[in-house]
Amino acid sequence: MKDRQNTDDIADSEIELEPFDKPVETDPTEAVEEAEPYFPPTDPVLRTDHSGETRIASGFGSGETPAQEPQATVADAPPDEALEDLVHRALRLDASTAQLHLKVGVLQGGVRLRGPVEDEADAENALAVAGDVPGVVEVIDELTRPE
Repeated sequence: MKDRQNTDDIADSEIELEPFDKPVETDPTEAVEEAEPYFPPTDPVLRTDHSGETRIASGFGSGETPAQEPQATVADAPPDEALEDLVHRALRLDASTAQLHLKVGVLQGGVRLRGPVEDEADAENALAVAGDVPGVVEVIDELTRPE
């Protein structure tokens, strides 16, 4: 009963209410825009070609088609042990393959990649990074993909 008496007091008070069909006037400086979600920037994958020039991989470049590079000869290729170290280093430094735990084997410039990958994109990235190392003649895919 006490609650009803309070509402009656409020109804009888001098509160002025605006009807709902009347447009509400707002100050444009106080308008709130709908926020778009924030996605932090990701670093592009950088690759260094045979001439030592750094370029951005995965389509972030200028769109120019690079000139054909001369193929590495066996005389230019580093020894297999050094090439294995270079491939390991390239896989660790590339953002798309740093998390992969792959085994690398090298024989006469041919690189074998072994180990598990989560999906086809990881496999393609690993093969591309290994293939970009100067002195690699061939990359053999022995990566294990989930079924």
